[in-house]
Amino acid sequence: MKKVLIICLAVLVTAVMANAQTVVGTPHDLSATGPGATTNVSRVCVFCHTPHQASAAAGQYPLWNHTLSSTASYGVYSSPTLNASPTDIGGATAGSAAVSNLCMSCHDGTVSVASMYNPPNEVSSVTLTAGGNVTSAGLITGTPDLGTDLSDDHPINFTYDTALATADGGLNDPATDTAVADLLIGGEVQCSSCHNPHDNTYEPFLVKDNTGSALCTTCHIK
Repeated sequence: MKKVLIICLAVLVTAVMANAQTVVGTPHDLSATGPGATTNVSRVCVFCHTPHQASAAAGQYPLWNHTLSSTASYGVYSSPTLNASPTDIGGATAGSAAVSNLCMSCHDGTVSVASMYNPPNEVSSVTLTAGGNVTSAGLITGTPDLGTDLSDDHPINFTYDTALATADGGLNDPATDTAVADLLIGGEVQCSSCHNPHDNTYEPFLVKDNTGSALCTTCHIK
């Protein structure tokens, strides 16, 4: 019996580990052992987070450490069928920036991926070796580079509630559909509604498998 319990426990631990979120080994791993662009830093989390936040970050949640973009305006998506009211995320300052600003601090291609408010003490200065979709200057290129114009991208930074679902007629209601509610960030659609920066199981960092457009149809009735 004891042997059976040990085997069951081992299987459970293996299953949990297999489904655990991890940045290690993904394109977001910029450490010295990362798979693409690498630095002389051994840590993985420090490029986005720090346990001792610098005053320049102005209390940006969650203990944010990556330099925000100074892009004044990204524009917003518009369409005759759009019933939501997206707000431009441009011009945000640390401490009041939307979750999507954190993503765009790298993905608008204007700030080095190695630019931090509070650099790690383990090195005198951070150096970077280009790789993947990152240049020697630390700037993102290719598909991950969304640029500074979001007017042709899925709308973000808007409230998604019962009123919107009713007005649109083609959206699931987050008040009655927990799968939709779970994707929202403070009741809003942000970049991280569809992308999980800590888990690349479903590339590119999708929050769920999009086979058969499963992610899309979580919100959209099709």
